[in-house]
Amino acid sequence: MRNSLFILIMAAQLLSGCASQSAIFPLEEKAPSTNNTGNVRISMLKNSGETMIVHFLFEKGSRNFWHYHPDAEQTLLVLDGEGYYQEEGKAKQLIRKGDVIVTPPNVRHWNGATPGKRIYCMTVTEHAVKDHVVQLRAVTDEEYTSSVLNK
Repeated sequence: MRNSLFILIMAAQLLSGCASQSAIFPLEEKAPSTNNTGNVRISMLKNSGETMIVHFLFEKGSRNFWHYHPDAEQTLLVLDGEGYYQEEGKAKQLIRKGDVIVTPPNVRHWNGATPGKRIYCMTVTEHAVKDHVVQLRAVTDEEYTSSVLNK
């Protein structure tokens, strides 16, 4: 509980101090094309114990593959920009700076940038260190361009 509270406080501070369209942390690596479509950059901030924290930049039109986290909840914090989030069987949502999406364990989902804007985000995943994510398949162009659910 204390760890989760710390993470939420840290996220709130990051959201309040984020300059428009800039990375808070260095984006050290290009994410593998085996799990992503387009240009995605990542920085692993924490991957120890039972928590993983990753900072992402999805360039315009880029997205990750459909995937899920076995028996692990994931929180997506949108730091800047505009993107999409979709859970299997539900409509695609438009997400923007300040949005927080909590994905329950074992729920298939994907996220990424809109065609016209990049998105900076951070994920906090509670997990067992091994096998924290199961990659499924690429998001099709039809899924990516489908209509958006207005919040």
